[in-house]
Amino acid sequence: MARIMQAVRDYGPKVKLNPTAQLEQVADWMAMRTGLNKSEIQMVLQETNEAILYFNSQGTPVKLPGVGTFTPSVSREGTFKINFRADAGLKKRINAGDAYSGQMINKNRIGLDNAGYKELWDADHADDPLDV
Repeated sequence: MARIMQAVRDYGPKVKLNPTAQLEQVADWMAMRTGLNKSEIQMVLQETNEAILYFNSQGTPVKLPGVGTFTPSVSREGTFKINFRADAGLKKRINAGDAYSGQMINKNRIGLDNAGYKELWDADHADDPLDV
């Protein structure tokens, strides 16, 4: 029997991602908004990367207000990674009103209940009904 998470993954709403904004594009946008020099903005953004690495490599989380917190962690095998937790205000802003203007897949399924997902799943998977 299939699980509800499979149905949500396959039939639920999803953000349709555009190509990732690269450093130059971000710097252009910031320069346009602030009047600052694009090359200086690029340098600051690149140094932000170095600052995060410097502090995280010492076991110190880095909090960028309005952006989020970068925190080092280690696996049991000894592999380090940097976890990112977006700032609560940033998450709140993207959910405010019509702040999100990108494309979505299955947007009409926002708020669909488990019975709705079961109906969609079972119609396409008669041999593997959804267990809700």
